[in-house]
Order: sequence, then structure tokens, then C-alpha cells
Amino acid sequence: MTFFSKLLLVIYFSIFFSAGTFAASDLSTESFSQLPDVSNLVLSPSGKKLASTVRVSVGDTQGVAVQVMDLATKKNKMVLFTDNSKFFFKWIGWKDDTTLMVSTFTPAERDTWVGMGSVRFKTRDHDLMLIDTESEKITQPITSKFLKRYKITPSVRDWVVDSLYDDPEHILMAFPGADAGFMSGLMVYKINIKTQRATTYHSSKTNAGNWMTDQQHRVRVGTQIEDDQVSILVYDLDSKKWQSLWTYKIFSEDQVDPLGFGKDPNEFYIRAYHQSRQAIFKVNLKDPTLKRELMVADANYDVQGSLVYSPVTGEVIGVSASAEGGTHFFDKGMQSLQAKIDKAIPEHRNYIYSITNDLNMFLVFSSNATNSGTFYLGTMNPLRLDAVAYSYKKLLPEFMSNTQRIEYTARDGLKIEAYLTIPKGKPAKNLPTLMFPHGGPHARDSGVFDYWAQFFANKGYAVLQMNFRGSDGQGIDHRNAGMKNWGKEMQDDVEDGARKLIADGIADPNAIGIVGGSYGGYAALMGVVKTPDFYRCAISVNGVSNVYDLVKDRRAFWLSYNAIDEQIGNDNATLKAISPVNFADKIKAPVLLVHGTDDRQVEIKHSYQMRDALQKAKKDVTFVELPSEDHFLLNEKNRIDTFRAMDAFLNKCLPIKTDKPVAVN
Repeated sequence: MTFFSKLLLVIYFSIFFSAGTFAASDLSTESFSQLPDVSNLVLSPSGKKLASTVRVSVGDTQGVAVQVMDLATKKNKMVLFTDNSKFFFKWIGWKDDTTLMVSTFTPAERDTWVGMGSVRFKTRDHDLMLIDTESEKITQPITSKFLKRYKITPSVRDWVVDSLYDDPEHILMAFPGADAGFMSGLMVYKINIKTQRATTYHSSKTNAGNWMTDQQHRVRVGTQIEDDQVSILVYDLDSKKWQSLWTYKIFSEDQVDPLGFGKDPNEFYIRAYHQSRQAIFKVNLKDPTLKRELMVADANYDVQGSLVYSPVTGEVIGVSASAEGGTHFFDKGMQSLQAKIDKAIPEHRNYIYSITNDLNMFLVFSSNATNSGTFYLGTMNPLRLDAVAYSYKKLLPEFMSNTQRIEYTARDGLKIEAYLTIPKGKPAKNLPTLMFPHGGPHARDSGVFDYWAQFFANKGYAVLQMNFRGSDGQGIDHRNAGMKNWGKEMQDDVEDGARKLIADGIADPNAIGIVGGSYGGYAALMGVVKTPDFYRCAISVNGVSNVYDLVKDRRAFWLSYNAIDEQIGNDNATLKAISPVNFADKIKAPVLLVHGTDDRQVEIKHSYQMRDALQKAKKDVTFVELPSEDHFLLNEKNRIDTFRAMDAFLNKCLPIKTDKPVAVN
């Protein structure tokens, strides 16, 4: 038997977390709207423990827990739980073999008297929890006394600059240097996680932050912002002075993103533009010309991801992610491993990560449009890959709908990349269709598993997700084409996708809906404003309705430059003209509004205002308010309620012509 056949046998039959047995008929609205069963898997440095976040549903206890598995005994224990109402998990990671770091966030507010006036704003508090996985004791690295130095309590309290993996008692964290409490002029503290004592490790610089250390744990890089100019500051070891090595204007092609140091303290990696696409370069800091050595580039997409290090040599061996593939390795041995895994699990994006200190164990996250995500535990010697967890154990690939990449031409000639999901078992002909623009708008869809799109397809709709102008990932020209373009060509790109599907006979021209969250929610509302006779219905989840308010609320009036003015605009008349809330009288289609009360990305007032405007205009509007919910639908009850509301709404305004519905409550 070949290695690959053995590997496939292991993949299909060696499961730590049972996937269960389900049939297509078992899929319901709840199946698609439950939280992931397992996420955030990470190995301890020795490979003895496996941490993850897991969905908990036992009676009235609903939420997410941090779980730690002893890989020798296969015993699990839950070390931290949240019901996703008071706080939410953000990320988890190991400091060492015993201590697990867990980042959380909580919707919060500030109402503080400073000097002659009060400061009031809504924010999210980000905190770091430290869990001793042996004793299960939970602590925080800083004390309430430490925070009393600030007149306005800092919101970000989980910024780990360096975990100091070789120092069991300390970590480096960033906090504001002044008592203002804002994320400006950050300094680095060395914090004893046993005693919570904090000492200054690196002093602050005006308007500088994003501090990075080299592999010798010296603070060597920072980012300084002055108006629309960004400078990358680098500390020179010989002159012992800070130098501004790269300076660029925000949103320009001169942008440089620092990524990290190699083993050599003068070997530095950056992300910068190469032929209008972001690529990864290596730079020798001793070279006065700062010549860039191209390491990874893609002719079609920006290269994203972070550096991957060898835990043995400290050398940079790869980049964690690319737009259309898995991990990109520089190391030949890891390239060989990646190739073998890609061959054993074809037509998937396979990301190798969490490599143990002895290089013998690693994790792989594998997914595609129909696979919500399978986590594999791998070993080098012997070469083996075991499936240990599924993201959504009910949403088995064989029951999901296929997604294909397509391309269409917008009315002004711009090529638009999109992803089309066709309901499983149905011909791509005259289908009721949902346009599903992504949020951001500086984000992108890439054809990976999307539980929203799969839910809609399971109901019987064709779903189109398009990377309209302004989307990330396809180069600077495509991204910058969205500047000050809300409600204009960006909106036309969405409609032109629908018209392409109609022309191809895929979409029923009398059964087109539009749905989205955040910016996508804005696009849904603006769609039924601009073309009231085109869309049959619109769904906006945590969506923007008042662009004037959005810009006004996010604009810092004491600054001479605000990035949001360049992104969206600063002309009040134009901002009001692209705000759906001002044109409720034009809307003919039914509208569903869903919004979280604690949304810190787009305040719930946007949906309140839209609801009131539609009701005043005597339009068909349904409003669902989600209690104690932020922007991301992380509370399971709220997520299920959202999908039930969408299910009922679509059944009413865009019903599927079938005797037997596929998704049921």
C-alpha cells in the first residue's frame, strides 16, 4: 500500500472528535446557524497538549469553552467558558507547555470626566487571560492598580508584543505611555505573569506603536503615523538610533508592512507591492539601499499571511497563507510535506501550522467550498495524518452545494471576480437568486466554505458572492477603485453580477434578492433604493443605513487627516445622498433588518433609523433586535434567531417553488 493510500485511510477513519451520522434530511436552519463545533486548535510546544475552543450545548448551558486535551491519555478538560453574552473569545495560543493565553473582548463604554469636560464613547475591551492548564488557575497579567494610572482606561489590554517563550515568568505587552488612554504613543512593559509586576521595557514615541521584537527579544521595529504619512521605524544595532526606513502615504502603492525578523537580527521581512500586488520580500537592514529580495508573489492576488518559523533553527521557513492556496514554504523539506498533503487531500486549501519544538508534530487545517474545515494532527516520524476535529460536524461535504469561480464585466468594462453557489441537485437554470456582497468593504470572498451561502443554497437559491471594486486581495488598483464610491460603481458591480446570471439563464429575472451583513447590509439597502423594481427583497444584518452618521461618528475632528474621509468622503451632501435611510420612500421591496444591541462596528441606531423611515413611508419592514450581541453573531441563540428570521422572510417574499422545503425550523 502506498503512503497516500495509507494517509487517506487514516484521514477517513481515525477521528478523535466523532463527526456523528447525519443525512441530508437532518439539515435544518439550526444546523447552519449553530456556532462552530470546534475552532482555534493549537498544539503546545512539546506536542503533549492540544487546545481548542468548542461549542457547548447541554440543557440550558449554551456557549463556547476553551478545551485542553492531553494527547497521551485523550482526556479533555474545559478550562474557561463563556455564554457569549458577557464576553467573547478572540484567540488562544500557548506561551509554554503549561500556560495558555486566551484573548477575550467585551462591548464596553467610557464616560469619564477629564479636565474640563467628559469623554464618552463606545468601545470593545480586549483582555488577556492566562490559564495554568495543570492547576486550571486563571489570572490576568495586569492588575486594576496598573490601570488606575490612566484617566481613560485603555481598551486594548491583550496586545502581546513577545510571549518570551524561553522565559516562563514574563511576557512583553504594549500599553499607552501617557495617561490619555488612547492607542497613541504605545510603550512596552515587561510583565511578570506570576506576580503581575510591570516594568518599563521600551519607552513610547509620539504617535508610534505596533512594536515588534527581533528573535533576541529586543524592540526593533515600530510604526509611526503623522496625518496621512506612515513611517516604519527600525532600531539600528550599531548606531543605537531609530531610523525611519520606509515612509509612505496611506492607501498608496509605497505601502510597507513589517512582518518580522529572521534568525539573523539584520534579516527582515516585509510585505510591499510588486507589480501592483502585495508580495513578501526579504531585506538586509545593513544594506544602505535596502534592496528587496522577492520571496513570494502571486500574479493575480495579494499575498497575505504571517511568517512561519522553524522552532528548531529560528529561521523563517514560510508564509502562513496565500489567497488561493495553503501555506507557502521556503524550506524544501516543508515544501515536500506540503506537496504530499496536497496530493492526499486534493482540491482543498491545506494550511500547516502549530509545529512542535522537535519538528515531529503539526496541525493542518483543510477546507474548500463544501468542507467547512477539517483539522488534522500530523506526525513526521512516522509520516501520518489523523483527522481530529470538524468545524461543523453536521455540515458534511457530501450534503453541501458546489461553488465555482466566475468572472463578469461591469458596465464600465471592469472585470469582477465572483463565486457562484448552485443548489445541490438542481440544474443551473432559471433559479431564484440571492446577491450576497461581503462586508468591509475592504475584504474579499475567495470561494472557501461560507455557512451563509450554504444555508441559502440548501433552501434552493443560487448565491453570488462578488469582489466588487473596493475589495481587498486583488491589488491596489482594484482596492482604491472603491474610494469614495459607496452607492455608486461599487453598487453597480453587485447589480451587474445579477444581470450576468440573468443573461446566462441561471437566475430567474423575477426572483432576485439581495442580502448582506455590515457593508453588505448597506449594499442590500442601497440596492433596493437605486433599483427598486429589480430586487424582490433585501436583508440587512448589522448594516449601515446612514453613511453621514457613520463618517461623522468615526471622524476625529481634532485631527487634520482622517482616513475615513478618503475612504468614504467628507462632503455632507454626498454622504446624505448615498444613505439609504434618506430614501425609504423609493423602496418597493420588503426589507428585513437584523441588528445587535451591542454592535461596536455599526451602531444599532442605523437599523433603528432605517426601520423608522420605512415605517413612516408605510413600507414592508421586519426588524429583529438581538440582545447583548456585537457585530459578529457570536451568541448562538442570536445567530439561530437571525437565520430563522431570514428563513421566514425569504419564504414569504421569495418562496422556492417546491413541494418539500429543504431547510426547516
